[in-house]
Amino acid sequence: MAKKQKICFIVPEYRTDTPTHFPYIFEMIARLSSDIQIRCIIERSFGALPLLDSAELYVQRPTLFLFRIAQTKINILRARAAGYRDFYVHYSFFSAFFASLVTRIFGGRVFYWNCGLPWQYRRNWFREQFEQLVYQMVTFLITGTEGLKKEYAKHYHVPLEKVKVLPNWIDTEKWKAESEKWNVAEKHEELRERLNISENAKVLLFVHRLSKRKGAHYIPEILKRLQDENIVLVVIGDGPERKALELQILNYQLQTKIRFLGWIPQNEIIKYFAIADVFIMPSEEEGFPHVLLETMAAGIPFVAFDVGGVREIALRGLEKNIVPRGDVKIFCERICGALSVSHEYRTLFEERVAEYDIENVAALFRERIC
Repeated sequence: MAKKQKICFIVPEYRTDTPTHFPYIFEMIARLSSDIQIRCIIERSFGALPLLDSAELYVQRPTLFLFRIAQTKINILRARAAGYRDFYVHYSFFSAFFASLVTRIFGGRVFYWNCGLPWQYRRNWFREQFEQLVYQMVTFLITGTEGLKKEYAKHYHVPLEKVKVLPNWIDTEKWKAESEKWNVAEKHEELRERLNISENAKVLLFVHRLSKRKGAHYIPEILKRLQDENIVLVVIGDGPERKALELQILNYQLQTKIRFLGWIPQNEIIKYFAIADVFIMPSEEEGFPHVLLETMAAGIPFVAFDVGGVREIALRGLEKNIVPRGDVKIFCERICGALSVSHEYRTLFEERVAEYDIENVAALFRERIC
């Protein structure tokens, strides 16, 4: 009987109530562990541990940064000593750096996932140099779309053949089953009542960190332009722009048009998609946003700025809803148009998001990483 391939995943964090998309990584690990021997190093874990079927877990509890780095180095060395030659690192630069050092000395490969537009934002000199070094040291850089592949190669001076594309994913069957639980009139009414949203009002949904990178500062102007429409914006997320955002909303006297909910655990987010009519994403930076897969899985049209891999993900025929970055006027016009999108698009969204079903992307993982 042939031995299973061994891969060591390194993930920044796990917590049961996380508002991030990290749970998707653990779903993929569980799916892959049926035919790949997986060890998963979690840099920080809070609360109960994830269920990963046959995968091994090496969990590091929250501690001082330097101690955590030391723990990670030791766990990477242990993994290599146990015969793990391939390391798949999600976002963590330090782990990618240490794994690259270990594999250069003892043999092996490092696959480093990063997906965004980091070159648009200035960091201190040390971080810039360190990140550039990591991109050179890893065996392969993994990112979400063909367009981003070219951008990473250009900005970090790595050959195209060193960059592999692996899109994000969603468990469409699981999402559909959860959606059906919430797509009932009684639950819609209950949630609308709790949020003080009238029966006839249209619901816009924003799910992101409240930062300038994610376009939080555009929200007041968007609502001001739509103030004559019978709409309410539900904002899920928190961050550095929240106070300024609330103050501007108050200055514009738009308090009745918005509901701030703060962070919501990822496993509870689906009920808010169930009452939404349009999802908005005025981000200035994106890579391959998982939230757009959730939006399409929910059958909801979205309007977004044309950044990162957004256009490559969008449903063919609705590219008009991908508008130039910062153009709030057109953005609002597209929102009004999306509010009247026929329900026939729900099937088209389902067909599009099926391309990113976890089974399809797991097959790509085996093809491109294994």
